[in-house]
Amino acid sequence: MASKTKPSKRDAILDAMLDVVVERGFHEAPMSLIAERSNTSAGLIYHHFASKEEIIQALYERIHTLKMASFLDGFTLEMDPQQAFVHGCERMYLFYRKHQKEMRFLEQYKNAGFACQPELNATDQRVAAFLQRFSSRSKGGVLNEWPADVLQEITIGLIERLARLPRKLSSAVLREIAESLWAQVKAE
Repeated sequence: MASKTKPSKRDAILDAMLDVVVERGFHEAPMSLIAERSNTSAGLIYHHFASKEEIIQALYERIHTLKMASFLDGFTLEMDPQQAFVHGCERMYLFYRKHQKEMRFLEQYKNAGFACQPELNATDQRVAAFLQRFSSRSKGGVLNEWPADVLQEITIGLIERLARLPRKLSSAVLREIAESLWAQVKAE
């Protein structure tokens, strides 16, 4: 039986921050509780992070990286746009279902007004290709000319809300929904 490796102290601090923020919110996440939950001392926390905000930002970047890796898993440059869109919807739904705590953290992060956003790794050819492909037609992509925030709300926003439902959607229903979304957002 394989044993789980113990997380590093830095990861334990990030894990504790995730749990506390999801349970109590950013403002009710004192460093003393983070230290207690991560089995570290405040001094050790400040050895790894300069401030509470730095812990929050590091956690955001860790979750964002995990989300992007999951989203792009299986994406290839050879996929046609519809196939890539449907695949992306399916991957996003599965990520949101599996990572409910992380999604609650991201929602709180967004609503708290944090301005820091991780830069997308432009060296990742798949990220650059995906972003280019799923931009508006006037920008060389395949989507219609609706504002980006509207497109995001009716696609990713809907997928995120569906993932929060108590009952898991079947793969067939999810695919049908993704194909319907594609029909709405693709450029004619």
